[in-house]
Amino acid sequence: MSKLFVVGTGPGDLKHMTYEARSALEAAEVVVGYKTYLDLIAPLLWGKDVVSSGMRGEVERCREALLIASEGRDVALVSGGDAGIYGMAGLVLELARELQNPPDVVIVPGVSAVQAAAAVLGAPLMHDFAVISLSDLLTSWDAIERRLVAVAAADFVVALYNPRSKGRVTQIEEAQRIMLTARPATTPVGIVRNALRAGEERVVTSLGEMLDHDIDMFTLVIIGNSTTFVDDGGRMITPRGYDAGTRESGPVNRKRSGIQVPSPSGPSSGSESRVPNHSKALMICGTGSDVGKSVLTSGFCRILKRRGLNVAPFKSQNMALNSAVTPEGGEIGRAQAVQAAACCLAPHTDMNPVLLKPNSDTGSQVIVQGKVVGTMSVREYNTYKPKAFRKVEESYARLASAHDFVVIEGAGSIAEINLKAHDIANLRVAKMAGCPAVLVADIDRGGVFAQIVGTLELLEPAERSLVKGVVINKFRGDPSLLTSGIEFVERRTGVPVLGVVPYFTGFRLPEEDSVALTRRKAGTGDRGPGTGKINVGVVKLPRISNYTDFDALEGEPDVALRYIEEPHDLTGLDVLILPGSKSTIADLFFLIEGGLFGAILAFPGQIVGICGGYQMLGKHILDPVGVESSIVEADGLGLLDATTTMLPDKETHQVEAQLLQGGGMVAPKCRSAELNGYEIHMGETLIGEGSRSFAFISSRSGNPVKVRDGAVSPDGRVFGTYLHGIFDNAPFRTAYLNRIRKEKGLLLPVTAGVTDDPFDLLAVHLEKHLDMERLLAICGLGNTEDSPGESPEST
Repeated sequence: MSKLFVVGTGPGDLKHMTYEARSALEAAEVVVGYKTYLDLIAPLLWGKDVVSSGMRGEVERCREALLIASEGRDVALVSGGDAGIYGMAGLVLELARELQNPPDVVIVPGVSAVQAAAAVLGAPLMHDFAVISLSDLLTSWDAIERRLVAVAAADFVVALYNPRSKGRVTQIEEAQRIMLTARPATTPVGIVRNALRAGEERVVTSLGEMLDHDIDMFTLVIIGNSTTFVDDGGRMITPRGYDAGTRESGPVNRKRSGIQVPSPSGPSSGSESRVPNHSKALMICGTGSDVGKSVLTSGFCRILKRRGLNVAPFKSQNMALNSAVTPEGGEIGRAQAVQAAACCLAPHTDMNPVLLKPNSDTGSQVIVQGKVVGTMSVREYNTYKPKAFRKVEESYARLASAHDFVVIEGAGSIAEINLKAHDIANLRVAKMAGCPAVLVADIDRGGVFAQIVGTLELLEPAERSLVKGVVINKFRGDPSLLTSGIEFVERRTGVPVLGVVPYFTGFRLPEEDSVALTRRKAGTGDRGPGTGKINVGVVKLPRISNYTDFDALEGEPDVALRYIEEPHDLTGLDVLILPGSKSTIADLFFLIEGGLFGAILAFPGQIVGICGGYQMLGKHILDPVGVESSIVEADGLGLLDATTTMLPDKETHQVEAQLLQGGGMVAPKCRSAELNGYEIHMGETLIGEGSRSFAFISSRSGNPVKVRDGAVSPDGRVFGTYLHGIFDNAPFRTAYLNRIRKEKGLLLPVTAGVTDDPFDLLAVHLEKHLDMERLLAICGLGNTEDSPGESPEST
């Protein structure tokens, strides 16, 4: 019987071909193969009948080889690498079943491409590994994607065949994105082109930077696992575990150079130096946005602080227009600054390494570790996310190494299945930190049990295993009414409900973002207007930012503050405030289009502009370099003699300032001229002779300066300032409001006594309604001593 040898010829260089492969070629009368592979073994084809074909002719090639062998001739069908790995062996055996008298098929192994590439790189395949082809010509991309997700989560070393071609350019990008959901960006990656043959090229890089290098069809990519490292010679090594120092169950005590990689004893969260093993953490995540994650995070931070722990907050990515400035001049989400206060810490950019500030329906300003890196569309930001996540890892590692415990806040819902692939804010972060998660659900919006069960059902098993408890938040009424529902949730999901937290009353914390603002109806506030109150209206701009500037005003018993959107909403107001804006010119046009522009000009009461609102109060806004838009110039309200020019560099500072004469007109008899606040703006405003300066800035980010701020109209009725938090200065706020109280014939307030710390109130509230013993056990803090009678000292 004739024979059909299916020969794996190895990587291409004849010296790497096996002895058996050479013998099969010598025995064959006819050699069949893909032309490129035949050219590599041309010296061995002398005297043979050669049948060559092009790419994608695999079926015809195999049929031809079988037909010739069935006619009685010995045939060698050439397959590059190993014939049984993405080669011709399987197809030949399938087709041979169709023949009545098939030839004797002999599979001759060869050195595979993955073996060749591994040898070039060092020893990356010393432990369990998976091989996946990214070509979707024969396999659907859905199937390939499922396999990538599975091997990424299982911590296999992964070898990628067919990573990119002229017609397939996105598959390798998707593969990188999927791997980054389970592994740190610092994971070693080897890229080998033309392994063990002429033109060989070799690159050792990282998962986050692999796409910066050339990758094509002649390339094989090997992605390391959590133990893979790069030695002093630049070789990738995946330890097998022959000694105690390199087993997966213990730490790798081996010198590593070049690329930082994770410790095998922890989750795929970064290198040993990036994510210390001694730190503890808890993620507080949610069934959706505005369920109370930020407030509960603040409360739990204070609970741990009261128990003597050095605790810090962390939110990897925050989308918010309410931001804050750190002492160093970095910009972070307002919620993390509040949480830092709960920990008795100064805010730091590591607490919120990525901040997104939407400036359109499809784009946001991206701020990384406190500094603006650009404005990006959703697609652009998804491409940038691997780099952003490296910064997340860096920031978390620094926090974890400096504190006993980190309380991590998630973002939105953890079950947004359309967003999970790009997640850098929820359970991927919990996995990075190696910490459990607690799920928060909001009963105030209804359907709380569906929220909880639906969220957990949509999670993958590995994700669900991270959720160790549920908190039902914002409850009003008798909690015993929830007993049957809670029992159902625990039976259905296996996750315990740790408590039902009643709606907070008696204290107030700053809201995180305009998501909370949407709950308030236009023209209404917490307290309705009346003759015995100071009625304050804040223009609800489409791109409003830092509306927490007015929390202190809302806290005044005789102030009724509401948000306005229509001209008729101005009726009955004593004070009108134009708040900060992420897009000043666009929001200025909103005023014009909605009729508010004219209504503001006709308004007879007091007018205040903060930041972007201050810019709108001036005569002109210039944008010569297109910082905000293509609109070069816009006319402002003209209520202040001032002109603003938009500049590309953002000013972000904590500031110290003093009221000038103009400020004294606004707040007469202010018992202290000293002011504290912060600046976040991308423009410079120059005032003319028709306005007076409001304040004098003497310090920015701890550095002495001499800068005049703001403008005041000649009669003191209108003023504007860049100082966010201006009304948080109690002497200024009291003096400003007292001026209006006198005009309205209202009683002046008696000086308030010492008030309770709202964070302490919140901590007591949570401890009363949560199963603290169980919660602390989840956190690994079962032996933590409670000291509710003591207030934490500043650190």
